[in-house]
Amino acid sequence: MAEVVTHVTGIVSRDGARRVTEAYRAALAGGAGPAIEETFLLEADGGRVTILTVWRRRTDLDAMLASGEEPLARRLIREAGGTPEPTIYSIVERVTGTEP
Repeated sequence: MAEVVTHVTGIVSRDGARRVTEAYRAALAGGAGPAIEETFLLEADGGRVTILTVWRRRTDLDAMLASGEEPLARRLIREAGGTPEPTIYSIVERVTGTEP
């Protein structure tokens, strides 16, 4: 079960949002990899984009952060002209929907 979620958000122009979407799709075309359970690209009013990623284990996230490489979500928002604002959340409880 997943242990941690990263939430990276930033405000970009309309063109910047398009660039984030294209780069996100291209980067994840082959899948997110074994460390990631799910990832979402979200858009809100006012040019805010968010990349929400559910990690399988905290150690996977820690290893990625220790690598020295800029995390994908931060890089995509920065390259689109935004200032990435990252937050890391520990999953305390989790409830999933049920099929009707």
